[in-house]
Amino acid sequence: GFYAAGYTPDQIKNLAFSQDLQDWVDGVIDEKYQYSYDENLPDPSWLKVKLNFDSAFESSIDPSLDRDFVLNINLAQRLQHASYVCHGDFDSLFVPFRAMASNIFMEKQVILDSGVLYESIRSSMAIPLLYRPVRVNGELLFDGGVYNNFPISTAKDEFKPDVVIGVNVGSKVLKEYPKDNDEELLAESLLFFMLNKGDPSKLDSTDVFIDVKLSKYSTLDFEKAKEIYEVGYQTTINQIEEIQNKINRRVNAATLQEKRVAFLNKPMRHYFDTVEVDGFSEKTSQYITSIFDKDKSFEFEQAKKAYFRLIDNDYFINIFPSYSNNGRYAFRLSGNPNPRLKAKIGGSLTSRNISFMYLGFDFKRLSRILEEYEIDVFAGPFYESLYFKNRLTLPGKRPFSFGPTITLNHRDFLNLADYLLGEPDLTILDRVDRKMGLFFGFPLNRKYGLSAEASYILNKDKFSNETQINTNENFDELELEGLRLETRLYHDNLNYPQFASSGSKLEIALNQFIVESNYIPGTTSSINASVENVNWFAAKIASEKYYNFGRTYSLGTVVEAQYSNQPALGTTSSTIINSTGFYPLQDSKTILLENFRARQFVALGLKNVWSLSKNLQFRLEGYVFNDTEYLVGANNESPSFHRDWINPSYAATSGFVYHSFIGSLGIHVNYYDDAQHQWGALLHIGYLLFNDHSLE
Repeated sequence: GFYAAGYTPDQIKNLAFSQDLQDWVDGVIDEKYQYSYDENLPDPSWLKVKLNFDSAFESSIDPSLDRDFVLNINLAQRLQHASYVCHGDFDSLFVPFRAMASNIFMEKQVILDSGVLYESIRSSMAIPLLYRPVRVNGELLFDGGVYNNFPISTAKDEFKPDVVIGVNVGSKVLKEYPKDNDEELLAESLLFFMLNKGDPSKLDSTDVFIDVKLSKYSTLDFEKAKEIYEVGYQTTINQIEEIQNKINRRVNAATLQEKRVAFLNKPMRHYFDTVEVDGFSEKTSQYITSIFDKDKSFEFEQAKKAYFRLIDNDYFINIFPSYSNNGRYAFRLSGNPNPRLKAKIGGSLTSRNISFMYLGFDFKRLSRILEEYEIDVFAGPFYESLYFKNRLTLPGKRPFSFGPTITLNHRDFLNLADYLLGEPDLTILDRVDRKMGLFFGFPLNRKYGLSAEASYILNKDKFSNETQINTNENFDELELEGLRLETRLYHDNLNYPQFASSGSKLEIALNQFIVESNYIPGTTSSINASVENVNWFAAKIASEKYYNFGRTYSLGTVVEAQYSNQPALGTTSSTIINSTGFYPLQDSKTILLENFRARQFVALGLKNVWSLSKNLQFRLEGYVFNDTEYLVGANNESPSFHRDWINPSYAATSGFVYHSFIGSLGIHVNYYDDAQHQWGALLHIGYLLFNDHSLE
């Protein structure tokens, strides 16, 4: 298809070797098209099941298992010229072209000889269960290999050639059972079992059959394109004498290039006249087109930026981009207007007693506004949480969002056994925090979003001022109830929610707290019960940024600082517990690290990340945390703050992380400058992600 569009063999080869193609297949968006102003909380899910609903509210599972939106828009852009100048006739391309597709409802092959070139090529790539089918002339079409994976008869019937060259790079029917590597071949065989196998018997003696031996490669090994190319090239060179003997016609390179240049110089419209939306009602179409500057002509690059902005919300992620030329040259978007429900199942399994299971639901529907409803549930011995968010988004070039949020968290720090080291954590602390708020947000630009939230908080901490457990002991309690007002500037385009290796994240937050503090002493406290109204503010900045040096090494920097006038709350212990924490390592939120909690601090960190393979990392990280004041007062007394500008504490970690389809798998050795939790080891499967405490 690319050759028929006028691309040279070298251009096609360079594209196959490029990181661009790998990124298209992996769904990686180029940084200049990333929209990272919207805060979407990452989740620890292993499996996501998408359901679509029709007008009768009957559900069906989304058949796409891969994100193809990056691939689609880039194929559309690179094939735009050829699609336009051939006027829908594939015989008018640089060389005549046919694409093979399959209509699985009618159980027949479809020969595509006209229409939009990009759509035909993309439909011929739609391997079932891997890529979504493409709607061409009103029919959903899959890869032609479902019914005819070696269309020799089509080539002969359509073009009447003197010679057909058939190249088989696909899987074949094995003559013997693969006893040594049957498990390795199983996943790919299941994926491609529905495709018709190549049958060279239809070739005549005057034709050429090139059988490229690629059994050691997976069909999706795009990162090994150079190796695969060399195998194919050498296989063909070995048969070049046969090819030259069977093909009598000769055209010199200069003549061919003249023909190519003439084709590429054919004039086309570089500007779209309008945006066309298919499959949606008029009201919902207005929401979609409001993203585009449709009142004047625009180039493909402008359409591409608007498209990526649209699909930044995954409700639109399956919208298919194309173009049409029915009087007016239009950038066309087609999709399904039905509500979408996504169920998420996951959690984290660890070598400490901090494992949890996770279940989430995400429901979205579009009318005049986009309605989103999210519920997340965490359950484990250490952490339990319920999170609800309803976001309503008004359309426009700068969409405005608002809605309620509810967060209920429970953390039990007591007796968190370590299965690797056999050492229990005897932190006597039980925390419950609740937050119910109303938020407002809008993007400042492509990268940064601004939000405000007013929340009611209701917290209770039960703790001991001693490190030893006494069965007759009544724990201290501290209750906080009141109002939190927050304004945040936000940006996040890290490539992973945890253990990132590229991208950046920035948060600047201003908070005002107006709360009632109710301290109830236990048997280990000598101070009296107290109820008082306390107000304080907090200003915080947190930044994480990665610098890539080649493909194998990246350096990450972490900067975090806060200034707050939060008063003492109860005892020294309860004041430390309710101070802001710095969480440098993967398990930091599961440990009460007194040396890494303060109301005023500066923290710095460096992350060394070596990519040993596409998904495997070795990480070496170091951090320093410096609080600028210290608390005076025993644990059972009311404390006071005293200035101390230099008071550093250190943390470090080293380990291996593998990014799998269920999240991160890792083993780490951790160090904290903390007497009770100095050294630790952690083995985990899945992301260790938790909702923030209501004070943070």
